[in-house]
Amino acid sequence: MAHFLWIVACGINAISLSIILMRLVRLRRVKTAANASISIVLPVTGSAARLDELIEALNAQAVQPGRLFISVESESDPAFPRAVAAAGHARFPVELVVAGHALAQAQKCRNQQAALERIGPETDIIVLMDADIQPGPQWLGMLAAPVASGSFDIVSGHRWQRVARQRLGAHLVAAVDRSVSLLPRLRPGFARVAWGGSIAISAAAARRMDLHGLFQHALSDDLALARRAVEMELRLGTRASLLVPSPNEQRLGPAWSFVRRQYQMCRIYRPALWGLAFGIVSLRMAGWGAAVLLALADGMAVLAVCLLAGLGGLKQYWTGELARRLGLADPWSVRLVQMALGVCQPVPDLFHLSAIAAAGWARVVRWGHITYRVAGPARIQVHARRSYSD
Repeated sequence: MAHFLWIVACGINAISLSIILMRLVRLRRVKTAANASISIVLPVTGSAARLDELIEALNAQAVQPGRLFISVESESDPAFPRAVAAAGHARFPVELVVAGHALAQAQKCRNQQAALERIGPETDIIVLMDADIQPGPQWLGMLAAPVASGSFDIVSGHRWQRVARQRLGAHLVAAVDRSVSLLPRLRPGFARVAWGGSIAISAAAARRMDLHGLFQHALSDDLALARRAVEMELRLGTRASLLVPSPNEQRLGPAWSFVRRQYQMCRIYRPALWGLAFGIVSLRMAGWGAAVLLALADGMAVLAVCLLAGLGGLKQYWTGELARRLGLADPWSVRLVQMALGVCQPVPDLFHLSAIAAAGWARVVRWGHITYRVAGPARIQVHARRSYSD
């Protein structure tokens, strides 16, 4: 049994490494033009510390948005005065929207819903984005081009966690989340997902799927959207080459809570994917344990541990190379820590597995300054509000 588990763990690592190498081989430039009127919906809350940088990043886009809707919960939200100030630096029209308090949906979804109500009939493409990303100048064009050409109804990018401060939490989130971002998107409906940080949807598809009504009882905007898209057989795609930087400075505790919340959403909307993630990470952890036991019993079996460690380290090295070739290179100080985490794979795997397991309880979800009670994918209730948080 120990030998079998070790072989399975090696297989998982080998497949992970081959996926990254194949991504490198297939790396190519893609079309970025988008001849369409684009409206961007940007929900913000709390300090919105990087909002000024985000406006500058949007100013630098090769394809300019037709209008940006910045949506906040209330005028008492600290994000409101920052949004007022930042809007004055935009080179395109900006409209501020005060959404009001959510009751039976995520506050983010309420903010998005209020912005959708203000989008006019001249809009061809609606883009949903998060406030914590750092989009490069080709971001909007790359995201919107497949929708503008009629190839897809909905397109999303991949979040790319960047370690903005040398903290263990930030490194662990990067090691875990990058691996997930680089996985190929599975075809079966139960596995189809989108990332809410960067989604482009044709206005016609938004009307057809009743995007506004969909958000009325949603906790996760992207998972609810992907689920409805699959049900309606809309063309949903992900741009493999669109890795969108998301700076991360989290300490260990907030980092673990972030990963757990992501998997809570998965548990609610895509339970089969949650189970698949739990099974794969559990098998690899068991394989590492088996390899260590074999090495303790037979000194020659230390080669099994070395093989697992080597595959993990190589995976992190080539992940760094892929990022470098896409213009997202990490400093070598970050790359060395990431490779060390690959060699000592049980460390990020334990962090990852504990968050997945804890997400099995998804009846209560804490997100930002709000705690939600969840009885099902469309049965959400705001339970408590605290003071605004970053």
